[in-house]
Amino acid sequence: MIDHYAVNKFLYDTDRNEHLVRRYIDDPDAYVDWYFDERLSRLLDNESEQSAVESPDEATRTALKTYDCAMLYRDGAHPFILWTLMLPIIEAKLASGEFVVGEQPENARAENRKPMAYYRERILPHGRPDFRY
Repeated sequence: MIDHYAVNKFLYDTDRNEHLVRRYIDDPDAYVDWYFDERLSRLLDNESEQSAVESPDEATRTALKTYDCAMLYRDGAHPFILWTLMLPIIEAKLASGEFVVGEQPENARAENRKPMAYYRERILPHGRPDFRY
């Protein structure tokens, strides 16, 4: 089971900084390790935010390093924050040919059809997230 706070903090913090998003796309292994080994501890080391978070387990780190949005979604990552961070990653990986997409929704804006289809293919089997944690 993922540490919801740590994962959602990672998603939110990364998504809010274009430079961090680029680092995450370019080298996810190094970025995830750096984030949890250095940045998260600095963010939590203040008087206004108390947390018992130390570091996510290896399964969670692997999911983040491999952009496994299905696992993160299934295990309760915030769906909106997950989607907003995955969108630029999926766009970049589709453009490079690393990700392949199936059927695309016709009712979506043209620029969102491929990324949305890729994301939906992965998360739909998991239904709605369970927020009882």
